[in-house]
Amino acid sequence: MLGRSITFRLALLFSLSSMLLLTGIGYFLNRSVEAHLAEMDWGEIHGKWELTQNLIEEVHTPADLAAFPRLLEGALVGHPELFVAVRGPAGHILFTTPGISFPQRLETVDSAAPPSFSLMKTWHVGDHMFRGIVTSIASGLTGHPYFTVEIALETDEHRRFLAHFHRLLLTALVFGMTAAAGLGWFIARQGLLPVRDMAAVARNISVSHLGERLCVESIPMELRDLATAFNGMLSRLEDSFHRLTDFSSDIAHELRTPINNLMIQSQVALTQARNAEQYQEIIASNLEEFDRLARMIANMLFLAKADNGLMVTGQERVDLEAEIERLAEYFAPFAEDRGVTIITLGTGSVTGDRIMLQRAIANLLSNAITHTAPGGKIHVRLIHEERTSLQRIEVENPGKAIPAGQLNRIFDRFYRLDPARVTALDGTGLGLAITKSIIEAHKGYIDVFSDNNSTIFTITLMGG
Repeated sequence: MLGRSITFRLALLFSLSSMLLLTGIGYFLNRSVEAHLAEMDWGEIHGKWELTQNLIEEVHTPADLAAFPRLLEGALVGHPELFVAVRGPAGHILFTTPGISFPQRLETVDSAAPPSFSLMKTWHVGDHMFRGIVTSIASGLTGHPYFTVEIALETDEHRRFLAHFHRLLLTALVFGMTAAAGLGWFIARQGLLPVRDMAAVARNISVSHLGERLCVESIPMELRDLATAFNGMLSRLEDSFHRLTDFSSDIAHELRTPINNLMIQSQVALTQARNAEQYQEIIASNLEEFDRLARMIANMLFLAKADNGLMVTGQERVDLEAEIERLAEYFAPFAEDRGVTIITLGTGSVTGDRIMLQRAIANLLSNAITHTAPGGKIHVRLIHEERTSLQRIEVENPGKAIPAGQLNRIFDRFYRLDPARVTALDGTGLGLAITKSIIEAHKGYIDVFSDNNSTIFTITLMGG
């Protein structure tokens, strides 16, 4: 059943539920009909018991006793299915209807109490079924203090009616189950139309149709969460595909420039004979391009490891103050050339990979120096939050505001606000993407804020 379609399973469950319901209703109807027929039989038997009682109570003399059988026989005319036997105190038969034998197991009811429905018994004689009672009725005749009265009713007609009723009930049950299965299948198919619509949308999705979406408002409430999640998945796929397309275009562009430079320089070098010094200059220039390519490939491999969760961070205590001071000293010549001052403030430490964190902060410092005008000051602040045990690293540089629409893309690979956004260390447009990957590998996050006064990159990590 698990491998069947939802439509089949719903139709089957609907059929089973209907079968149980119809079976319960059929059982109730059958019991009700049987109880009604039994009550009808009891009414007939009780009526003849009262008639017989009245006749017995009129017996006071031997003449009355002699006339009793004739009176009772006359009272039973027109009731061929009714059988009565009356016995005296000694058990001798005073009256009996031929064609019936009462079983010995029927109990005699005390004459002080009238017979009740619960004392009525059922038995079979051959192919015939009977219901009846045995009761004692007091008489006013001397020597005959009571008579034993046996009354039975042949119920073959009721039995035939019940057999016909059972056949009709079984036919109705089978028909009802069949109709329920068909109706369940139809209802299930109609109810699952939104699912088929979702499948149709999924089948139409391709590279050129990533913008397809389900109309959530027209989908039943039970499937809206699924439709919303499906639309969200499509949005993520579309965004990832566009990012991958942009990344492929960017990487092709980034690789083309150094390769073209190498090809042109090599072709120029081969156009004529040159001395050793000229060849050394060309080789040195080529080595710069090779170095750029090597760094780009290394950075791409680093990001690929980060994307696949393969980047393993160390678990050592990192003194951030010492590392930042070391980086500030390293970048001092580059900053002096641009007329920029680096100011460090605060203390703090975290647990992580020292080399990777050093690389992340270095990328931010290089980026800040590149985009700070001469005479500007870069502030690197360490802020420890005692209440949350979080450690923040802020790198602030003065300059023009980054447009709000571009802030959310600043950490994308190869993304630059302008062609001049090339860091001194990276030079490939991957520095901020690498920084973000390193911080996320340390279970932290990085934010950027920019206005007309300054741009601030904030790294938040768990304190060490």
